[in-house]
Amino acid sequence: MTSTSLSLRCIARRAETHDVASWQFEPLAGDLPSVLAGQCVTLHTMIDGQPHCRAYTLSSSPQDPFWQVTIKDVGLVSHHLHKSLQVGDEIRVDGPFGDFHLTALPCERPLLLSAGSGITPMWAMLRDELAERPDADIRFIHSARTPGDVIFARELASLAEAHAGVRHALVLEKVGEEAPTAHPWVGRLTPGMLKELAPDLLARHVYLCGPAPYMTAVCTMLAELGLPAAQLHQESFGLPAATSGSAPVAADSDHFWLTLKKSGKKVKILPGQTLLAALEGAGETMMAACRAGVCGACRCTTEGEIERQSVMTLSAQDLENGVALACSCTARGDVSLEY
Repeated sequence: MTSTSLSLRCIARRAETHDVASWQFEPLAGDLPSVLAGQCVTLHTMIDGQPHCRAYTLSSSPQDPFWQVTIKDVGLVSHHLHKSLQVGDEIRVDGPFGDFHLTALPCERPLLLSAGSGITPMWAMLRDELAERPDADIRFIHSARTPGDVIFARELASLAEAHAGVRHALVLEKVGEEAPTAHPWVGRLTPGMLKELAPDLLARHVYLCGPAPYMTAVCTMLAELGLPAAQLHQESFGLPAATSGSAPVAADSDHFWLTLKKSGKKVKILPGQTLLAALEGAGETMMAACRAGVCGACRCTTEGEIERQSVMTLSAQDLENGVALACSCTARGDVSLEY
């Protein structure tokens, strides 16, 4: 599926929680590109006269006639969108992209685990799966701080009521006087909760999305419960650790040089530092959205010895031609770069 750049118009905006809102978009002309549930798009905006962008997961399903993003008011770009993006406004959007979707790895009985705004791809995947298989056996466990922080709470409850195969549970850190009747699962997700809510866990494929600490804790939990690694799929917004097979950088190489092909400028880069970090540290401006090797916004062409921590959105031909994602690529020697 090819990523596209297009201009969209905001046709609706609504509050989901006290700090989360959703926006719906339609194209100014023509049709929206096809999308897989769970994929992302990049929104571009101007802040104080400077271009900025960020990647967001689509919370709309492929069956919807619009694209929807659901954004928490945290971070520079997200806060700006909360303050400024209104119905009728036009915005540049790139996408869709990403490999976190049920289509790539179909499974009969998925278990969806999410926390916070990590619910957005799960909501899209859940609706898409039920459109294809209304009687699908799906378990959905979502973690949030309080009942008021649960995004799509009413819609999720209605969907579960309409589909007998869907069992969902909310794990809440804090609840009011209505607990334990209304919200029996209080605290943070535990192995005991998982075993009770999904007793056939080991027979399911697990899809996981949420803040990094949550994902780290749940990955450890699932491994300890015996879930095979091949049955765990996660939306990763952090770089993987360097593999043990990576050759060490020579001790006397305290830095390398990045040479920018267009200008000839040389930028110092430290061992382990990403190309993007080195460029931005030197005052260079480079388009970057997710900053985690997912969206592909920071594509660049390199010559020299590099180490990629992510190859998402890159084809075999890209790799052969030296294309890299600057946010998730380090130098292992002097490198020339074009972007």
